[in-house]
Amino acid sequence: MATNLNHNIKYQSLTLLQKYQQSKTSELRNQLVALNLGLVRREAHHWVNQCHESYEDLLQVGCIGLIGAIERFDSTKGIAFSSFAIPYIRGEIQHYLRDRGYSIRIPRRWLALRQKSVEI
Repeated sequence: MATNLNHNIKYQSLTLLQKYQQSKTSELRNQLVALNLGLVRREAHHWVNQCHESYEDLLQVGCIGLIGAIERFDSTKGIAFSSFAIPYIRGEIQHYLRDRGYSIRIPRRWLALRQKSVEI
């Protein structure tokens, strides 16, 4: 059952992406974002435990990456959209975290000491 559902989503995505390449309307783009939101959720869930940002913020930033992937995707190259979109989503989240993080790199040892002091 889940395999049929995944195949159906992939087929719908490919069909919508081909239509979007012909006429770039916001309605088609929004349908593609809604259809592929699971990719963004998976990446946001991966990063939420590794930073102090909220899941919702990471989800919104990941959606920006997904929109960028939708804009740049070329279905004639034979690449699966999910394989193409994940680096864009991950990259957008990493850029956001880098911009919101420390301006200099703090050694891990110091970060561990800081974490221990907060716990005590």
